Amino acid sequence: MNSKMKEAPTNSLIMNYLPADYMDSFSQIIVCEKAITPKEFCHLAFSQSPKWIERLMNLRDVIVKPLRLKTGDKFTDNICASSPNEEILGMQDKHLDFHVSMWCGEHKDGRQELRMTTVVKYNNWFGRVYFFVVRLFHMIIVKSILNNIDKRVSRSVDKIK
Repeated sequence: MNSKMKEAPTNSLIMNYLPADYMDSFSQIIVCEKAITPKEFCHLAFSQSPKWIERLMNLRDVIVKPLRLKTGDKFTDNICASSPNEEILGMQDKHLDFHVSMWCGEHKDGRQELRMTTVVKYNNWFGRVYFFVVRLFHMIIVKSILNNIDKRVSRSVDKIK
């Protein structure tokens, strides 16, 4: 299954970070034996990223370091809010603030919806320019992360059968 762009869930904690200059929300239905928690979702999404994403993030750090933007920080260490079915991760920098919701739907009939919603607020003109460039990569990365989780989790379910 492919990730799909959707509206953010109305009961999501990410709504507390609105209004924003940019918002997107991608979801994927995952075949899984047991419910995935928000912590597990974060781990699946960010601790086992494909190498090309890691290389892209390293390149980003090299490019923005002379601009004195934050580099090397793991936004996954910055949990801003949480509930039983969601964690909000985020970072604030001089050019923009962003928050990502890792939302886990109800586990039902061996399936569960996982949704990543991103909210960005520009702090200045450079934030607008920066995110204009980053936005295309951002969408590709989020879709890739969700598809990668689907493949890994589904593969582990197939091994059990």
